[in-house]
Amino acid sequence: MKPFRSARLRWLAMLLILVCGPETRAGAEFRDAVAGEYAIKAVFLYNLVKYTDWPPASSLSAPELPIMLAVVGDDPFGRSLDEAVKDRTVRGRQIQVVRTNDPKSIKNLHVAFLSTSADPGRAIELIQGLTARSVLTVGDSDRTAHAGVAVNFVMVQGKVRFDINQNSAKRCKIELSSQLLKLARHVTEAEY
Repeated sequence: MKPFRSARLRWLAMLLILVCGPETRAGAEFRDAVAGEYAIKAVFLYNLVKYTDWPPASSLSAPELPIMLAVVGDDPFGRSLDEAVKDRTVRGRQIQVVRTNDPKSIKNLHVAFLSTSADPGRAIELIQGLTARSVLTVGDSDRTAHAGVAVNFVMVQGKVRFDINQNSAKRCKIELSSQLLKLARHVTEAEY
C-alpha cells in the first residue's frame, strides 16, 4: 500500500474512532497498531542519529551541546520517541527531543521529523531551510518524500522500512553511513 493511501486510511480510521467512540474493538486495535508503528519509527530515528555524520562546522563541534531532534507538526510518537532516546547517548551526547511547528526557532537543530501535519503548503520551503542548516530531514509520507527529505519511512507488508535520498543528504552536507545505505529499501539521487 502506498504511504499516501495509508495516511488517508489512517485519517479515515481515526475519524471513525472519534465518531464510534474509542471503546470499540476496531478502534483499540487501530490505536495499538499506530502506536506500535511509531514506537518502531522512534527507534529508527535514534539509530539514524547513530549512523549520521554532520559537518565539522555544525553545532556538534561544541561538545557540551545535546543532539537536538525536533518533531515538526503534530506528534504521532506520543511518549515512544522520548522513551527511545531516554538515557542514551550518541558520541557522548544526550539526545533532546522537542516538538514545534516552527523549526527555525530551534537553535542547533540536528534532526527534524516532519509529520504529515507539518505545514503541507510549505513542505519544500521548510525542507530547503532545514537543509541549509545541515539538519537531517526525515518524513513518513509521499508528500515529504516528494518534497525532498533525506530519509523517508515507509510501511512495506506491515513492516517499517526507509528510503534514502542521497542528493538531499549531500545538500545538507550530512554523511550517512554505508551500513545505513545497505539497510535502506531504496537509495535514490532524486532532485526535487
